[in-house]
Amino acid sequence: MKRLFALTFITLIFILTSCTSSPALKTGDITNENLSAVCGVLEEHGLHNVSTFEKWVRDTNSGTEKEDTSGFSDADCRMTVMLLAGDDIEYESVEKPYDGTYLMFDMDVMENNELYSFPEEKKQLFTTLFGEMKIPEDGFDRVFTDNLEKYGIRFTGKDYSVISILFKAYQMPDAFIGHTGILVPYKSGYLFIEKTAFSAPYRVTAVKDEKELLDVLSKRPDYTVEKGEPAPLVYRDSELIGSLNK
Repeated sequence: MKRLFALTFITLIFILTSCTSSPALKTGDITNENLSAVCGVLEEHGLHNVSTFEKWVRDTNSGTEKEDTSGFSDADCRMTVMLLAGDDIEYESVEKPYDGTYLMFDMDVMENNELYSFPEEKKQLFTTLFGEMKIPEDGFDRVFTDNLEKYGIRFTGKDYSVISILFKAYQMPDAFIGHTGILVPYKSGYLFIEKTAFSAPYRVTAVKDEKELLDVLSKRPDYTVEKGEPAPLVYRDSELIGSLNK
């Protein structure tokens, strides 16, 4: 009995030590070394298709071995959000067919690369949610919420959020989702998980709250706007949480 107790105690100590010794996720690229930890967080918070997400990240990271395609893959931020959160985005109708131009590269990838393909209904939701939206007379800050209401789109993920950044199109009366990602609780704050661009790696960013996330996004030099144009608006699911300070 004493020997059994000792073995049980030693096993428990080993398990606790193993759990507590795992390094915390920090801000940086999602590499093959921290990918398992990121996937574990995604699964813990109810995200979907995490095994496919892992393949997408590894496909992206394989480009770092080639001098001219470092970090490049056919995935982007919108496709990543649709993969991970699309099963928790409900809708009453969709816009079809898509006749815009902003998502033409996304659509080309989804239709011609099997690794990044989606069922037809998901592609229709994709273009409805992320594609061009007419700016109504009552203002830029009504574009996204009006679009959600028009098609009955609802974000139903219980333990994570979709972050969407609305930009005004250049010299046109349209708006579109120029960037998006997944926000999940982590320790005493959050992790923001995203594909920053076709030509960039997947990234994880640790923030303590929404304000810090807005600060991080506001400092990105490629999120610029023309003089006199409205600042990009940031939504957490369907809730406006702020704008990017430019």
